[in-house]
Amino acid sequence: MSDNFEIHGLDEFSQKLLDTVNEFPGTAEKGLITIGNQLKKECVNNTPLGATGKLRKGWKHTVTGYNGEELTYELRNTHPVHHLLNSGHVKKTASGRVVGYYEGQHYTEKSVKIFEAEKLEDGLQKLTKRLIKKAGGT
Repeated sequence: MSDNFEIHGLDEFSQKLLDTVNEFPGTAEKGLITIGNQLKKECVNNTPLGATGKLRKGWKHTVTGYNGEELTYELRNTHPVHHLLNSGHVKKTASGRVVGYYEGQHYTEKSVKIFEAEKLEDGLQKLTKRLIKKAGGT
């Protein structure tokens, strides 16, 4: 019984993997934007319409560049009352007397939970497959 074995094409595969690592920032950023936009769509769908519909239009994202360790997709709502409707707030009269409390709808947290449960894993698997394919794997 022999323990010797040969692997053909390992050098070629290693080079393709190194090339993929060099391309990784662009590929990772595109994949992160794709996954993040799915979260953004979920948030828009779960955001209350409101009287003008501008609350739904307030969702914006930024991607902070790749520095070798970290790539960040930041999603926020720029509407001035988003945090009040999402988290809740105290109702006051003009004189400052407290007359009640508006219970927040927590639609942002609900959207994130739905996204994590249904779409996150699938998006990460697609990104991983894309990177492996670029490296020459199957």
